[in-house]
Amino acid sequence: MPDLHTANSPSRRRIRSSLTEAASVTWLPWLTCRFIVFGTLALARYLVSHFHLEGDPAGRVSHAGLLAWDAGWYASIAAHGYHPVAPSGLRFFPLFPILISAVHHVTLVTVAVSGEILSNGFAFVATMGIYVLVRSELGEVKVARSSVWLLSLAPAAFTTVMGYSDALLILLSTGCFLALRRRWWFAAAAFGFLAGLARPLGCVLLVPALIEASRGVVWAEGARLRPGRLGTRELVGRLVAVAAPVAGLVTFLGWTAAVFGSFTKPLTIQEGSSRHGRLTDPLVTMYHDVASVLHGHHVGTALHVPWVLVSIVLVIVAFRVLPVSYGFFSLAILGVAATGTNLDSFERYALSAFPLLIAASTLVRSRRIETTVLVLSASCMFGYALLAFLGAYVP
Repeated sequence: MPDLHTANSPSRRRIRSSLTEAASVTWLPWLTCRFIVFGTLALARYLVSHFHLEGDPAGRVSHAGLLAWDAGWYASIAAHGYHPVAPSGLRFFPLFPILISAVHHVTLVTVAVSGEILSNGFAFVATMGIYVLVRSELGEVKVARSSVWLLSLAPAAFTTVMGYSDALLILLSTGCFLALRRRWWFAAAAFGFLAGLARPLGCVLLVPALIEASRGVVWAEGARLRPGRLGTRELVGRLVAVAAPVAGLVTFLGWTAAVFGSFTKPLTIQEGSSRHGRLTDPLVTMYHDVASVLHGHHVGTALHVPWVLVSIVLVIVAFRVLPVSYGFFSLAILGVAATGTNLDSFERYALSAFPLLIAASTLVRSRRIETTVLVLSASCMFGYALLAFLGAYVP
């Protein structure tokens, strides 16, 4: 009988080699993103100090820095739990605060630092995951490298430097896709369940899981559909992978029902006009956002509109160049992001639809076009980050 360790060693070497290659490609884009964001925060604080804006929202947000906006909520929940921040804080799902609290208690570093360590660490691993996924699906190193750079320099990528949970969701989503495409159903279920605990958008992984799990289950024969021949373990694995993202969501909702008396509060609280708002025709929302700027209102609102149009184009490209599960996953996320009464945080939602970045990478094959796109994207990230740190843009 062959030694088990020896038999598995080629596979382990391939995995180790793949991860080493991914890390060697990831570190520079990841570091570049952080260099830009830290420089932007320093500039914002200089502008606040130089123009004496300490009493305005700009002063408050720039002082909070990487803990501004939603990052502050996650840190508060990690430090004190949900009771001091309820009910508004219930819209922030528990996985990221739990991990922050765990790192805080194990390492004894502050909650704020723990959140930053995790967010930036998750961003690095998620970017590695994108590289591995693209290499696996398309087999093109050039496209994989471009995907890594685009993920790192996307306009909303500055939130992965802050104490946000977006990097965690992208990491879990890429892990889920890797597992689904390899038919590792129980691993996909684990990633999906955790994604459902990380953010409400995590339950959207139900869509690709259902598509991938349906492959081979039925086939057409004349006018009838007959079940495919699947073993019990295989069938159970597929069902668990499909159900897991929703199970993660329901787990948190069940906890809020038991503790705070409301099963739906973490979702319905987002319907407030100051947040995502109720379901609305996205065309109406875009019209109002443009009109608000023309009438001299909040400049940040119309900044979302061009990215909605870009995202629609990239969804079409994703359906053309990637397996269909990637396209429907992206479409579902964009549907959630664009159907509120406002488009606040649209770019950040779209960043979670990582297949859009892969689709964009297939369009920038020449070095000149790629360089131009990356410079423009990094410039947009700088601009959006500066507006966010000055309180003029909701990330």
